[in-house]
Amino acid sequence: MKKLMFALCAGMMAVAANAGCCWSWWVGDDKADKDLKGCQLGIASECKKMTGAQVSLLWGRTQRINGCQFAFGYCNTAKLTNGPQLSVVNIAREGAALQFGLLNFNKSGFLPFFPFFNFSTKCFGNPNK
Repeated sequence: MKKLMFALCAGMMAVAANAGCCWSWWVGDDKADKDLKGCQLGIASECKKMTGAQVSLLWGRTQRINGCQFAFGYCNTAKLTNGPQLSVVNIAREGAALQFGLLNFNKSGFLPFFPFFNFSTKCFGNPNK
């Protein structure tokens, strides 16, 4: 567990070094309609478009994310273009590359719903074919 937390912290610091790091206390703050780059940390995080890492205590929600999404509660995204989605419940309405959690809903997954993990069929091969 310590190694996992260390890797997560190191990854967030690397992302934050290249871009910004912002804190979201709750949904409905000024970041809900913005495009963010870097790392978004919060109790309940929400943004329009995220490039980097979105880490939340309760849940994270975004329309499009290029990076990773992590929450102790649940993650909800419209499209996860690159990276994993880790939470108890993961929901990707248009698709996610990789999901780890108790319940995983992924429209472009090898199955639309699968417990414990789910991944896009585009992970293994050229997505343009």
